[in-house]
Amino acid sequence: MATTKARTIKLADLASAIDRAVETSAGRRIAGGTIIGRQIAASLAAKINPEDLARDITKELKASFPDARLTPKVIKGDDLTTIGFIMKPIKTGPIG
Repeated sequence: MATTKARTIKLADLASAIDRAVETSAGRRIAGGTIIGRQIAASLAAKINPEDLARDITKELKASFPDARLTPKVIKGDDLTTIGFIMKPIKTGPIG
């Protein structure tokens, strides 16, 4: 059986790739954050408190992202609900 090695990417690189894709598609830079979370069935989200879960996820991960501002976010759709946070980098100087 072949083994698969997990691929990793720095969050800054992911955010930059998303910024480039948005700029290419929109023809200009558009300010915003990166949404990170989990999609669950809307029927399951109706049985829990997704806002509390988003706050808990954000609180749990804040220490992992000291150079970013995390804001809890719930996005409700017809069939799916996204629960997580929006991440915006904090500009503190050169990264390196």
